[in-house]
Amino acid sequence: MSTSVACWYDKAANTTGLIPLLVQHEGNLNDAQTRFLETYFSSNNHSLLILGEHLNTSYPTTEILGSPSTVALTLAAQAFTTAPIVLIIPYDTEGAYLLSLLATPLASYLNMPILVYDNNDAALQTVCTQLQTTQAYLIGDIALNLTNVTVIPLIDEEAITNAILTVIKEQFGAINYLTMTNPSDVIPPAVINTTKIQITDHITNKKIIILSKEFDVIGNDTREYNIAIPKGINRVHISGEILQKERLFFQRFSPIVPLIFMTLTNAQGYIVAYANSMGYDFGNTYLETLTCNASGAYTLQVRVFNGIKGGFFIQRGISLFDADINITATITALGNPHLPLIPNLSIIAPYLTAAHGGLIIANTTWEITDASYASAAQGSGAGPWYNESLHPFTNKKVNATLQQLNRTLDALDTHDLLSGYLNGPAWLAILADTTMIPMYYFGPSQEDIPDRGLPSDNPYSLNENLSVGRLIGWDIQDVTVLIARTFFYETLCGQPENPEDWHHRFSFVFGEGFGETGGIFHQVPYAKEIRNYGFTSKVYGDFQIADLLHVYTGANYIEYLGHGDWFWFPASLYGFDMYSKAVDVAHAKNWVYDKPSIFLTSACLMGRTDGLPPQMNIGLAVLHAGCNGFVGATRETSQESGLTTLENHLIVDNWSLGEALRGEKRVDAEPPTFYVRVLYGDPAFNPYEPQHGFSNQGRPVFIET
Repeated sequence: MSTSVACWYDKAANTTGLIPLLVQHEGNLNDAQTRFLETYFSSNNHSLLILGEHLNTSYPTTEILGSPSTVALTLAAQAFTTAPIVLIIPYDTEGAYLLSLLATPLASYLNMPILVYDNNDAALQTVCTQLQTTQAYLIGDIALNLTNVTVIPLIDEEAITNAILTVIKEQFGAINYLTMTNPSDVIPPAVINTTKIQITDHITNKKIIILSKEFDVIGNDTREYNIAIPKGINRVHISGEILQKERLFFQRFSPIVPLIFMTLTNAQGYIVAYANSMGYDFGNTYLETLTCNASGAYTLQVRVFNGIKGGFFIQRGISLFDADINITATITALGNPHLPLIPNLSIIAPYLTAAHGGLIIANTTWEITDASYASAAQGSGAGPWYNESLHPFTNKKVNATLQQLNRTLDALDTHDLLSGYLNGPAWLAILADTTMIPMYYFGPSQEDIPDRGLPSDNPYSLNENLSVGRLIGWDIQDVTVLIARTFFYETLCGQPENPEDWHHRFSFVFGEGFGETGGIFHQVPYAKEIRNYGFTSKVYGDFQIADLLHVYTGANYIEYLGHGDWFWFPASLYGFDMYSKAVDVAHAKNWVYDKPSIFLTSACLMGRTDGLPPQMNIGLAVLHAGCNGFVGATRETSQESGLTTLENHLIVDNWSLGEALRGEKRVDAEPPTFYVRVLYGDPAFNPYEPQHGFSNQGRPVFIET
């Protein structure tokens, strides 16, 4: 219901309006949202409209609290003097959320309030009379009679889609944006009961590493524990923490921190989950998996390290560890396998879509972990990311999603909008995690890593005809501020003041050995080339202090070329210590981007999010810290994983991120990079370039009548 007061179009007056829409959590904003408001309010009025639940804030607020139906009535009366047309959505009935989700952009396009029907006929009549309403769109099977109001029923998805496309054609003459989302992400897991297992142990280990061989002088660094997994469907969450009674030896030499690594394997010895503290936080981590009638004794291997480890071909180092560790295994029995990785993303779909003048496509059956998963994953302790036998099941889900996407394109064609869409930027936003709308698993799997298959968003591009981006983050809060940073990008960036400022900076960072020659053959010449387009470019690497110089946070564009994984990228594997000098989630999540940079990588696995807690992906960590777009790979890449074509589309052609990635894949189709490179961020986001300045970020414009 907030969408129509945050985004509206008044064609009669030839005016549009857009204000930020943020989702809070339990009465609080996260740090990124707070930073956004501080910058946004530096040039705007300081006032917040709070709906539903109280927010702890020092800003002036107007709060409308209570039930959805009550809030909707009060909001309509306060936000609208008159409302000739209203949109009335059903509450708490089967299918109500899906239909309401699809219909909500209509309220923005026709500048009308959203009211909620909850057997409150008299209250609805009162507010319609007050607002001088003469027409009402009724969504779903609402049976409602309103005096002096003509009812326009939109009873199903087809009717809603046709109504919205008709209005889009009349208002804007074209459509450039589609949003795919899964409404079932608002449904919490069906918890039956929870069991906890607590393990405390002490590890003493002194080790030296010489010529890439490890020698234990005292003790060993590894422990193994049996974890009994019961029958049925279980969510398994295991946390590991280093308990330090006093500072370990190497902690005196900042930034060296003790590390913990955990691997969970099933009775057959196959990995079902893996995690380490570099991918989460200093000295602690956790792993998760979903088991489906895969009972038995699982083995949890815990390994620790406290020291330095450098080199690549010939490693050397030392570890001195003497501390307690604490392991907590939480086994939650579920009534069904439904398990969103990033809940509630669908609730922001109407705002994202309406602000782009687009259409929502939604379906609850797209998720991997629906009811059918229990049978498909029978006896499995992991999803398709570690279990190759689940790839056909997952790919079938993707194919069903593509069928609905194609049906939507047919609907665009019926309204004479398809040609304009396909010949334009053709943006397609996937607003869902990789469980709710899965990636397609291409083969073959890369045998040197446990991660199976080549997960890809490519099929959603329909043979590179659509410009795809997946909008995800740590949680719904992260995604709402990511969207806000996109629509209010120019406000946050400010105007360029000189040729040396943030707007013009492009940082190139290479990893080991000059990025396996990528630094020589791409970064150095390209850094020189883009100076012709107004950029101030520098190439960094192999000195391991790039973070201290704000290389990663102080430039408009950042490109990393080197080795990587889903939890880190090592700036130099030949240095003094690969662990403390690498960039990992534990450190990067605390970075602060004062302005929304974009982070482009030519490296392995930094874009892997399938089967991972979102807080453990390095790409999502930089988005959490304030980046506005991340391009990475879901699996290992190869020598052809360059970024020149993509960057030229951004800098020279002035394309959006989604268009640039599509353009690159039309030219560079060599696997595996072609399959695994992915965009996290709004596909319509167009960063500042000195030659072209700012863009309108994909906002629609009225056609002249």
